Amino acid sequence: MVLKAREVMHTDFLVVDGDITALEAAKRMAEAHKGYAIVSEGGKPVGIVTEWDFLEKVVVREADPKGIRIRELASAPLVGCDKETPTEEVVELMVSKGIRRLIVMDKDTVVGVITSKDILAIFKKYVDEISSIVARFSATPF
Repeated sequence: MVLKAREVMHTDFLVVDGDITALEAAKRMAEAHKGYAIVSEGGKPVGIVTEWDFLEKVVVREADPKGIRIRELASAPLVGCDKETPTEEVVELMVSKGIRRLIVMDKDTVVGVITSKDILAIFKKYVDEISSIVARFSATPF
């Protein structure tokens, strides 16, 4: 059985309007316990901002987070996949683009996010299942 993006994604993502300040976005991310937020303009997703964006574009540059709109920090365009995309392709896309979060879309709407943590959880479960099968075979006397 092949897992699809819809079976792996989580749907409790944070969306912020591109016009809010970096400080306000950071507060909302902290409140939601999210290391990222999807940035929208006019109700459409246009980018993603991550903790790395804050570190690189605000902290290191000693910029004032009250004076920066979050759209200025966001990585765009969004890298995404369809909800029916097999997880094998999800992993290949994340690796090839060097990203830790992949947006899952249904037409023009964000329906979920897959993180590298989600992928690791899937593979851990898979490895545990395989290990269990192998252990049963090695315990069987011949």
